[in-house]
Amino acid sequence: LLLHSMMSGGITFLAPLLLLAAAVMMLGGDVVRGGLVPCTWKDPQGDFYDLSPLIDCARVGYSVSGVAGQFAINFCESVNECNDGVSGVCQDGTYDAGNASNITFSALTQAGQKGVVLTMAGGSNDGCPSDRARSSVFNIQCDPTAQKPVITVVSENPICQYNFNVKSASACPTTPGPQKQNCPLYVWLVPHTHDDVGWLWTIDEYYQQAVKYILDTAVEALTANPARRFMYVEQAYFWRWWTDPNTSDAQRAALKVLVKNKQFDFVLGGWTMPDEACTTYGAEVDQLTLGHQFLLEILDFTPTKGWQIDPFGASSVTPTLSKLAGFDVQLIDRVSNKGEMQNNQRLQFEWQGSPSLGAKSQIFGEIMGGGGAGYCDWFGAFQFSDDPVNSTNVHVWAQKFLDMANSRKAWYQTNNLLAAWGCDFAFQNANNMFHSMDQVVAYLQTNEANTGVYVKYATLNDYWDAVFASSKASPNVSYPLNVGGDFFDYDDSLWWTGYFTSRVELKGVVRKGESVGRAMETLYSVGVSQGVLKDQNSNYLNQLIPLRLANADATHHDGVSGTSNPDVVLMYQNDLLDGISSANSVGAASLSEFMTQKGNSPYLSSSFTSLLTLGNNSVVPLVLFNSLGWSRSDFVNVPVNRKDVRVVDSQKRPVPFQVNPAFKVDDDNVTSSYRLYFNINLPAMSFATYFVMQTSNVDEQCVGEITEPSSSSDDDNVVHENEALALTFSGKTGRLAHVTNKIKNVDVIIKQDVVQYISAHSGAYAFTPKGPAEPLSARPPVNTVVKGPLLSETYSVFPCDDASSSFVKQSIRLFNTNTTSPDLQNYFDIHFQLGVLPSHHEIVTRFSTDIKSAGTYATDDNGFEFQQRVYQYDLNIQGNYYPMVYASYIRDASAQLSLIGERSHGAASLQPGELEVMVHRNPDMGDGFGPGLTDTDIVQPSLRVVASSPSAVPVHRHSYLFNFPVRVFVGKAVASVDAFTSLYATSAQFLSKDLPQNIHLLTFNFLGANKYILRLTHLFSVDEDTAQAQPVQVDLASLFVKLTISSVVETTLSANNKVQQSATPSSPVITIYPKEIRTFVISF
Repeated sequence: LLLHSMMSGGITFLAPLLLLAAAVMMLGGDVVRGGLVPCTWKDPQGDFYDLSPLIDCARVGYSVSGVAGQFAINFCESVNECNDGVSGVCQDGTYDAGNASNITFSALTQAGQKGVVLTMAGGSNDGCPSDRARSSVFNIQCDPTAQKPVITVVSENPICQYNFNVKSASACPTTPGPQKQNCPLYVWLVPHTHDDVGWLWTIDEYYQQAVKYILDTAVEALTANPARRFMYVEQAYFWRWWTDPNTSDAQRAALKVLVKNKQFDFVLGGWTMPDEACTTYGAEVDQLTLGHQFLLEILDFTPTKGWQIDPFGASSVTPTLSKLAGFDVQLIDRVSNKGEMQNNQRLQFEWQGSPSLGAKSQIFGEIMGGGGAGYCDWFGAFQFSDDPVNSTNVHVWAQKFLDMANSRKAWYQTNNLLAAWGCDFAFQNANNMFHSMDQVVAYLQTNEANTGVYVKYATLNDYWDAVFASSKASPNVSYPLNVGGDFFDYDDSLWWTGYFTSRVELKGVVRKGESVGRAMETLYSVGVSQGVLKDQNSNYLNQLIPLRLANADATHHDGVSGTSNPDVVLMYQNDLLDGISSANSVGAASLSEFMTQKGNSPYLSSSFTSLLTLGNNSVVPLVLFNSLGWSRSDFVNVPVNRKDVRVVDSQKRPVPFQVNPAFKVDDDNVTSSYRLYFNINLPAMSFATYFVMQTSNVDEQCVGEITEPSSSSDDDNVVHENEALALTFSGKTGRLAHVTNKIKNVDVIIKQDVVQYISAHSGAYAFTPKGPAEPLSARPPVNTVVKGPLLSETYSVFPCDDASSSFVKQSIRLFNTNTTSPDLQNYFDIHFQLGVLPSHHEIVTRFSTDIKSAGTYATDDNGFEFQQRVYQYDLNIQGNYYPMVYASYIRDASAQLSLIGERSHGAASLQPGELEVMVHRNPDMGDGFGPGLTDTDIVQPSLRVVASSPSAVPVHRHSYLFNFPVRVFVGKAVASVDAFTSLYATSAQFLSKDLPQNIHLLTFNFLGANKYILRLTHLFSVDEDTAQAQPVQVDLASLFVKLTISSVVETTLSANNKVQQSATPSSPVITIYPKEIRTFVISF
């Protein structure tokens, strides 16, 4: 009331504050902390003392040795060394020897001396008498010559009270007046909006109802006032706005001016702000490239700052990709233990994503301070919706701003504070928002000399320029180094570990979209580069765009995460399926052109959702494409309508095959009576043609023989065996019990089971079970065993006591091999059919082994690099779950069990020798953080199980074989093999030779105007394998068949900027080091 009345009477901003401070000082008691006068005092004789120049702005403190140890001291402020965040004196880097929030002043009683006695009480009581806590007393003597304080330790008397003598010019009386601001605070006010690319509404609904108004009014508001700034992220929406017929040419022109003038800024610049737990690194790179190329094309703009403020936890891959993209800063938000980091000034740090890459993956990191979603704090405080700013209340809003800024300044080592003013879909009327904030900013700027708080509208570039400059200027500022660490799991009252698995069907479609997109983009690019595919009107390119957009949209942190509303989940799935269909048509057209001879072009269609239907005496060609940069041996699995078939290659040589009954566990949604399996061998990046022929008689030797074993005793064990592995199923339990790797001499007890958690407070985000997992039933599964020349299969139906019929079925398949190819050794596959799950059920498959893993296990961050996990006994079950994007494993000195998925899951090791993967969940409830999760889908996820000696080689190899399968295209039935081969080419190879086994061809994409993006990545970390974790050379000049490279330019990750060191056409041999991703723009 006093402040309001004095302001309304025309008194200056500072006057009431100084009067209030004087009133406090006249009392001679505790000084109010957190205000504008934290370190001044007036003694009973009327002398005024201002000790604020003694405050160490960096809060590193003054170091003093003496009685009772080493002390770090800051006057009237906290010091960094202790962990409680309020210590003004820290003893031996551990004990709070004086609380900076508990300060009193008194007169110095030494005869003839002027000065102040400053007492800090309320420190730690560890090791002190029960009636006493640590405290520090400073006898600060006036010495006009001591511009820097001279501090000595006098005594510890009584015990746990430390007495210091200080000489300082600041202890000389001064004339009362405005406090000296030796520690000004610079507040960089960054207006922004966070626009989810789907969540509660679909993407188009959000655009039409919110985003278009944000961008329209932001452009208008910034044009009206050059001091204003605005920051934007998601190109999925900016692209819609830019191409919207309702966006005028004048608006686009105004936007260009604002970008040129650095008023309108883009950070991150990807298509979305991607999820960091469930996305693959390849998908993240693709969406970033899509956004960056769009910004480069229309605005000639290159983002330099990372901004991942809403994903739920942070991956170690984030700093690596950001650094490779040319960013110098990466800002994140939703992480656990944020309060502890604030108190210890550890919100800013050097973040090295990969130990293998070292400085090549190191970037400056910052965690947004404040609440769980700290990026919304300033907007939450300054929305102005109920109380717009005007001349009568501006001082109230200004004081609120000052209080919020001053309450946060101690979290950082420099005197720069980021005020991220925005939130989800903020600034839908930017004019109104800026109208109010302009007045607050102007008011604060008018009084900044008095308050010591300097505020201005800014971009992230402005803020970080200031941080870096302040850090460089202060020798005491030092940032901790985080090497190879991620920020999983995220704990926000509940553990957000359910979304690692939520919406299993969507996660599967997302991974298919990525795999199909990469394959068809490669086929298209090869076709264009070789001049085989003529695309004068970009018809084929336009057919690729829907999948590009759908894949990019799905990377959003409420997309693949499965945390959106059901209708939004359906939007992602339908967009992906439509995009897959469209992209497959481009792949079919590309292959058709490569197969054309003498003007004859075959008709091809994708087998993605097709039943292979054979009539009597018909021959159906299957064209298979291997998109990987390695030769591969593999098995193809297609649904067929009959079992009287056989398979030959284009030379009419018999191909090993087998027909089995269809158990509906294959994830292609095709209803069929039979599944046809056959063995194929394909060179690197190539296609070949195989033929399925109807025969007059069924070859019973190639039809799986069905048995239904009893479940009575171990004497009835069932064994599936090939040249490498032997799988033993217990006759008593009906479950897998033992695995022997005959090649690696590994013999392991592996008991596989399916168990259930009962949800207590789970939802789309959180996994919160009532307790440990429970058996589905005490009864064993009902098994059907199928054996044949190519594979052995055990199909299991698990009894479920919580339902009238089984909601868990699985098939374990072991392929027989007559080859030494490592691609066909060491593994077996498990295909599940899960659902409809009862409410509150979360299903896991668990492997219990005799591997002595000692509570350690590994999961991969984004399929890029493994993180070693250790079971935390002080956490609950859900706090020990981690994202598994490609793979997870346990190992000891002699054996390793690796699980590889074809979609993302949550994984955990809750007991030594155990590894479990969550494969489906239906909590049928909410967790309080957004949409609940009711998932009644019937899903068919699969796992590849590798049992071997300890090695990273098969895990990496099978991760790519399993996630990038051979793409199958079906031709029209013909009368004979000769009838087809006489008209069409049946095979072609697009790489001259295999890439090294440790190098993955991540991208080969047409960029336009005879430019192509080529990305190569090294699969191994430096310590993973003696032979494979080594630098390797690749000769780009001889990489492609029929193509001569005329230009090679090495670029940033998103191909939007040239890097300093580039290969040249005269020397295109490059060396790729462990975990490197090298990006080139090449021309032919």
